Amino acid sequence: MGTGSDGYGADNEREIPLEGFVRSLFGGLETADNRLRRHAGYIICQTAHSNAAIRPAIITALTEWAVRRPYHDPVLRTLATIGTQYDEMVKQALLAATTRREARLLYQRLQKIRTWQVSFGEGGTEEGETLVDVGGSGMVRVPREFLEQYSRSDSSPTTSSELETDHTETTSPSRQRSWSRLSRRKRIEQMEHGQEFAAIEEMSKFDEVEFLGPESETRYGHSVRTRTFEGSTEDIAIMRLYRHHDQPGFGQALGQQLGQWVDAATPGVVGVVDWGDSPRPWVAVEFTDQTLWERGKLEPAEALESARDLTGALAELHQRDLMHGGIDPHSIRYTPSIMEDRPLPMLENVGLIPVYRHFDNPASYLDPRYGAPEYYDGRYGSIDHWTDIYQLGMALYSAFTGDPPYSGTFEDIKSQVLTDRPLGMSTDNPDLPGSLAEVLAKATAREKLKRYETAHQFHNAISAVCDEFLE
Repeated sequence: MGTGSDGYGADNEREIPLEGFVRSLFGGLETADNRLRRHAGYIICQTAHSNAAIRPAIITALTEWAVRRPYHDPVLRTLATIGTQYDEMVKQALLAATTRREARLLYQRLQKIRTWQVSFGEGGTEEGETLVDVGGSGMVRVPREFLEQYSRSDSSPTTSSELETDHTETTSPSRQRSWSRLSRRKRIEQMEHGQEFAAIEEMSKFDEVEFLGPESETRYGHSVRTRTFEGSTEDIAIMRLYRHHDQPGFGQALGQQLGQWVDAATPGVVGVVDWGDSPRPWVAVEFTDQTLWERGKLEPAEALESARDLTGALAELHQRDLMHGGIDPHSIRYTPSIMEDRPLPMLENVGLIPVYRHFDNPASYLDPRYGAPEYYDGRYGSIDHWTDIYQLGMALYSAFTGDPPYSGTFEDIKSQVLTDRPLGMSTDNPDLPGSLAEVLAKATAREKLKRYETAHQFHNAISAVCDEFLE
């Protein structure tokens, strides 16, 4: 192989020993030089991807390091980046390195942290990079300045002052920052309400918001998944931009209700991280994955546990003199499954439909099949805490059976709600074990006074069924 003027092969490739190079990379994660840390993390990820033989050892070493120092940002970012390609290996390494509880907490942290901008695909080098055959088993794209630093450290001692000054300028990180800015612009341009979401970032408490997109339309407006940065804290949140109405009193009523949702911070209710009313009402809420509607019929044990969780959350809301008003399978969201633990159900959009129904068609914000009789006929009373009990009962019916309680046109559904009962709401239904059918039938009684008097009573009844069938 010929040699070019820069000392590297003419085809810009070279081979270096594996063990010493990887040891140097791990040392790079510990330096005080931010650019050197980024280079080291970037190359470790490339090496783990290209070399299957050493991949388990790299993941194990990073995992054990992360367990010892769970807030060491370069190590966590490197492990999280590798996890985007080898998630199961990272999970197994965490479980082998520590307790299940600590593994779950650390894995959650990995899911939220910003990863390195690493391309795992095939391709040539960018400006300032060279291809390196690490250990003779895989080509890795390495920033040339890092390689020069490695070559110097391999041949002669390097002082700490040299480490601090050798990487004051580098190509790869700046190129990555430019790419991030370009990506951000493109994402905002592609989002229908991108300028409004960008304005929200300026109004929010966050130092930076990364829009992970794409924007989606929801029953109350539009939403986008984001990564938020506040000081040294990174998190994943869903930013929701609410539909606005120009009628007098709407903005004040919605703002008041959003404030009450914020104050309702309790397990089983989606937490509001930040909120505001400009450029129009918005919230940033904790990340949840799927709705009950998207998940469909649940396994019996999970359905029982969800019922116990949700009735408990509703009892807590009512204890605080708060009402949801619009419970259906679309307003029940689930956290992501972490380390194979079951997803946890949570109530979202607390109290919003009682505001919107006065300015718009309620059917736009509540699935009519789950609406209580009082939504259809004022003779059944007003919308209150008994409405929540009824509608949660119907949502749980769907969680157990996989079927909506009613079907047909809006008029068909209205007639069924006011005159019939769901066909499957029977003790003969094998999807409703023990006394569950009787519990749900009482919660969803047409007349309010026949329902459970309080959500706490509903929760106790569900808990009794759980005690009978769950270990």
